[in-house]
Amino acid sequence: AAARRRARAMAVLVRRVTRMVGYALREMAQAADQTALTIEGVEKFKDHWSRHRPTMNVMDKTPQLTPDVFVAPNASIVGEVNLGSKSSVWYGAVIRGDLSSIDIGAGTNIQDRAVLHAAEGMLDSGFPASMKIGSNCSIGHGAVLYSCTIKSDVVVGMGAVVMEGSVIDQGAQVAAGAVVPPGTYIAPGELYAGNPATLLRKLHEEEMAANQAIAAGYIDLAREHAEEFLPYGSAYLQAERLE
Repeated sequence: AAARRRARAMAVLVRRVTRMVGYALREMAQAADQTALTIEGVEKFKDHWSRHRPTMNVMDKTPQLTPDVFVAPNASIVGEVNLGSKSSVWYGAVIRGDLSSIDIGAGTNIQDRAVLHAAEGMLDSGFPASMKIGSNCSIGHGAVLYSCTIKSDVVVGMGAVVMEGSVIDQGAQVAAGAVVPPGTYIAPGELYAGNPATLLRKLHEEEMAANQAIAAGYIDLAREHAEEFLPYGSAYLQAERLE
């Protein structure tokens, strides 16, 4: 076991050194390119175009997206994040899988300014710290999710917090502003609210159907937004081709 830990630590060290050397070489090459352009009297590199990257790898951890996923230009998807078909990540949202993986199912929407992060290794409960979100879920504006499990057809309300080790079962709902403590289990079709979140009541069938309709509506809305943008963050590349 000790030998494996040392080998793993050495592998991580080698990757970090390689990354630092590569970063330094890229910076030097960029500086040389800008100097050459200045000598030639071309200063278009000084234009203030955003070079924000909506998707970014961390060493060997790379986001995986299907072609029909919508990612807003100022969203951030970092590390080992897997997004299913027709899912969407909206403006200012952050999904950070730099420590453990985050899997998001088909048709799920991560709304504006929501933050999703997974801890490293194992939780105190003995379960993995990775995060899993099912299909056709709606994660509301400004919600915070940390190393939890969300089953399909779930709605997490605006500004709600779901802490590590919690499991939100299928068709359940977390009310806006609720705080779900670590290790909480919410059964299918239940509505939790408050801080700390407690069972308010069972959802009616009409409410559960309405929650599913929210996810379907976001699929259509994402398609409309996607048509307004060039491929991810490439506007500056188009500008640099112009004289």
